[in-house]
Amino acid sequence: MGIYHLDAEAKAELHFEAIKLIARYESPLETIKALMAYNCELETQILALAHRHPELVAISFDPTPPVVE
Repeated sequence: MGIYHLDAEAKAELHFEAIKLIARYESPLETIKALMAYNCELETQILALAHRHPELVAISFDPTPPVVE
């Protein structure tokens, strides 16, 4: 399982981005759809980085979801 420790600045930045995203869409469902698309885009970028630079990124598959603290 991966545990991500976010500092106060990173948490504030994520919160600010979430507020902007929620304000952009008319319904919670549209917001969730946008978040899912954004997540897929990030995953694709991480996989591409891991493929190009395996010494920097290690990808493993664990059924346990990550915990963000």
